[in-house]
Order: sequence, then C-alpha cells, then structure tokens
Amino acid sequence: MQQRLGEAMVLLQATPLPADLIDNPARTGQWLTALGNLHKAVATLRSAEPRNARGEIEETRGERVMRAFGQMIDGLPQACLNGVSPVIKLGLLRPLLVDLEAIERRILGLQMTELTAFTAKLTQFRTATAGMAARHIAPDPPAVSRRPAELPAKRQ
Repeated sequence: MQQRLGEAMVLLQATPLPADLIDNPARTGQWLTALGNLHKAVATLRSAEPRNARGEIEETRGERVMRAFGQMIDGLPQACLNGVSPVIKLGLLRPLLVDLEAIERRILGLQMTELTAFTAKLTQFRTATAGMAARHIAPDPPAVSRRPAELPAKRQ
C-alpha cells in the first residue's frame, strides 16, 4: 500500500489546480491532464482494494463518469473541448476527488500508513475546487407567482 500511495502522490503533485483551470479555455490541455492524473491516482490506490465475489472491484462514481466522458470525446480533437462549460469541467473533477477522499478515509481507518502529505494535497484540491465552484454559484431563480393560463373558450 505504501508503494501505491507513493505512486498516487507523484500523480497528485504533478497536478496543479490553478484558480482559472476551469474558466480559461487556454488551460483545456492542463484540465485534461488533471483529469487523467486524478483518474490514474484513483485507479492506482483502488487496485489494492478487496474484490467482490466475482473477483472485480466495483466501479466508483468517478470511474463511471470518466468512462462515459472518454466514450463521449473519443476521436474528438482537443480544440473541440475548449468550449466546455466551467461547470461541466468542475463536475468531471469533483467525483474523482470524492473517490480519493473515500480512499483516504479507508486508509485512515486501517491506521497502517502515514497520510499527512496525501491529506494535505487532498485538502489543497478541495479548497481549489471550492474556490472554482464559488465563482459559478448562481442564485436560485425567483419563484414565479402567476396564475395558470386559462384555456381559450371553445368556438362553435
């Protein structure tokens, strides 16, 4: 587990999350790299998890999201992704971070490994994505208090 944690840390340290990562179309390549690195970190740490009766590791939400995203963009040039909404970009990052946080909690429960650096990096990512999300919070639309439209009278 210590070796896998070290490999995951290398991936996380190679994944900066600048404040404008999801807003700046010029950072689309960096955003894709961040997605790939987070996905690899999850896969690296999950490979040590127990398997179900069929010998498989159940797929997490982040892994399902990445699989669907990969199928969706398969064969598209990167330039097509420059116009992806910041909210969608954040929505693809977030499930992978949730997966890493769940893995962190499991490892902490085992109390077999020092996780200070891993926890610090996840806290940094959590703070960065919260800052990104805060810029895109929109107020709820006002409640519309209209009467339902009346049906027109039948003509005879």
